[in-house]
Amino acid sequence: MKDLLAREIEELSKIKKIETANLVAQAIKIGVTKLWQEMILARYLYKKITRREAIKLAGIDNVRLAEKQKKIVLEDVRWGLEHA
Repeated sequence: MKDLLAREIEELSKIKKIETANLVAQAIKIGVTKLWQEMILARYLYKKITRREAIKLAGIDNVRLAEKQKKIVLEDVRWGLEHA
């Protein structure tokens, strides 16, 4: 896995024509941003923060997607319990 990751980083830095260190910095930033959004949405879905706060912190599109995904999961669980 380490070799694969190193090859992917090398290939991406060549394609994007940027230094490997800059590519890694971008990857870390993207990863942290994604983790932050997931944490905000989880806090919203567990009613730790309001919808308004979640929208402010993660964006309306992400909040709507999380709401839709939660609804679908709950519908699937309900169906499974009724047809078990």
